[in-house]
Amino acid sequence: MVSTRVCVERVVLCPFSVAHDYAEDFFREAAAGVELHVPLRDFAPTRGGQLRRRVRLVAERIRDEHDPGRVHDALEIDWVAGTRFFPNFRGALRLRIDSVESTRLSLEGTYQPPFGPPGRLFDLIAGRRIARATMRDLLRRLGDAMEQREAEFRAGGPAKA
Repeated sequence: MVSTRVCVERVVLCPFSVAHDYAEDFFREAAAGVELHVPLRDFAPTRGGQLRRRVRLVAERIRDEHDPGRVHDALEIDWVAGTRFFPNFRGALRLRIDSVESTRLSLEGTYQPPFGPPGRLFDLIAGRRIARATMRDLLRRLGDAMEQREAEFRAGGPAKA
């Protein structure tokens, strides 16, 4: 079977020293299921519609094969949608220092386009764009949650994990 590899990145305003804890907390809460969104305006002129699919999202710590000396900065990410129209995804989320106040999130992984050769053709035309948009949505939510948690901490809110 042919797999498609995709990667998206985002920088969040959250120090690296707490970023991994915040990310793990986000995924722990999302483990019950999360609805991923794909803005259709990314692919065609619409009135703001979205594709939505609830997925089971699992994250666990892994050794980062790209940097074997660091065990604390990679999470294996798996999502299962339960339908062939929205393929399962397996990848890694890497957290890296961007600056004193920010962390770079990089989500890279693979999925198998469904439906054989016609699915691979669809993947070349639009599927990869849909996958990237879905991954950007996940990183947007994760980053927003991390930034909100850090802002609450700085304002004297809940303690860090």
